[in-house]
Amino acid sequence: MAKGSMTWKGSAVRDVENLLLLLAVVRHGSYSGAAAAQGLSHTTVSRRMASLEANSGARLLVRSDRGWEPTELGREYLAAAEDIEVAPGSLSPSATGVGGAVRGVVRVLAPEAFGGVALGEAMRRLSRTHPGVRLEMINAARRARTNLVGIDFEVVVGRPEVSRNEAFHLADYSLGMYASRSYLRSHPAMREPDDLQDHPLLYFVESMQDVPELTDPLRHVPRMNQLVGATSSMVHVELTRADAGVGLLPCYVAERGGDLVRLFPERFTFPVSYWVVSRSDLLRRPAVRAVMEAIRASVGDMEGELAG
Repeated sequence: MAKGSMTWKGSAVRDVENLLLLLAVVRHGSYSGAAAAQGLSHTTVSRRMASLEANSGARLLVRSDRGWEPTELGREYLAAAEDIEVAPGSLSPSATGVGGAVRGVVRVLAPEAFGGVALGEAMRRLSRTHPGVRLEMINAARRARTNLVGIDFEVVVGRPEVSRNEAFHLADYSLGMYASRSYLRSHPAMREPDDLQDHPLLYFVESMQDVPELTDPLRHVPRMNQLVGATSSMVHVELTRADAGVGLLPCYVAERGGDLVRLFPERFTFPVSYWVVSRSDLLRRPAVRAVMEAIRASVGDMEGELAG
């Protein structure tokens, strides 16, 4: 057999199973992640990947700081596995279940606030229509990544610049300035917009935030000193509730509890947007399609709330 050939030894069923297992390893970035998702042991995954590479005559996976990534030949094998996965009657244990029900694990990287509110609502819907789909979230507000390793899609803040992946607009939302009612009672009254700048700001750690849409609002409040910086927008909300200062918060999160007061919205309203980044082959996965449909439905219902 020639090195790098797309033919291999063994039974057709086991060949297909190993291809789909290769797909799981790349999506999770690790043997252990693939093993957990497929209900196998780490040793079994390692052995079957070694067998697949031996039959291919070349390396299919290489280690990187992000986990296992496919080689050039490995990408060919992944394309074949993805075609198998989306085909009717696929043998993938993570694609369909009894009666064609959609099953599988979908991994998403998303900002924390969006993940907790919009994705939470999407999964509530999905639990009724596709109970066999499970969501795993990594939460961060960050730029789009070049390589989608171990995740199926990411929700990013601001329009991404991507060349190898697909990107599409998901929703618009607003940031606003908020304070708790008790904070407003215990501090000098803010009668004019400029009065706000004499108060401490609760927001992201600027040096650790590389999304322009999230750092640009700081130009509008140059006198505000950042009393507490945190990488979590949900922490910003709780700090604001705890009277630690004035929070620059996603409006759809800040206004959910009804206990925070929005300050000078005519002056301090900052429009931002959410985008989805993925690969076309990942978006064809039945489980991913099901999650995306649920997200779109949830975002549509939240349109007025997101706009702030």
